[in-house]
Amino acid sequence: MTDYTAVTTVPYDITDTFRFIRDPRNLPDYFPGIREAELIEPELVRTRAVVDADQDGEDENVVSDAWFHVDEASHAISWGSPGESDYHGSLGLEEADGKTRIRLAVSTVHDIPEVQQGLEDALAAIADRLETLSTKDASG
Repeated sequence: MTDYTAVTTVPYDITDTFRFIRDPRNLPDYFPGIREAELIEPELVRTRAVVDADQDGEDENVVSDAWFHVDEASHAISWGSPGESDYHGSLGLEEADGKTRIRLAVSTVHDIPEVQQGLEDALAAIADRLETLSTKDASG
């Protein structure tokens, strides 16, 4: 199993940040490659992504289902797709002096160096999206 982790801090309230993170429909806003995500059953998400799933150097359209668990008490989500890929991850929030620390972790049976950059990109996208939402709320 190969583990990847990225951490950042954003200048937003943990409740507002979690409200955005916990909604699976927002996954395309911050996960590279994911184009659509919908909750199809309680704790089951269907995603459509454009990724190099077979590691042949070419991106493919991939539709997959994954479990998606929201833990309100600890401000965390976790997800996974058991089977051949045995892919799973978590995104947890911690309050830090009026800011929110975000920890994103992914584990997979494959060693894919691009995953680390994908986590960094996801955290940057979360920060950008929260800034956009914050600006809309302030002007709205």
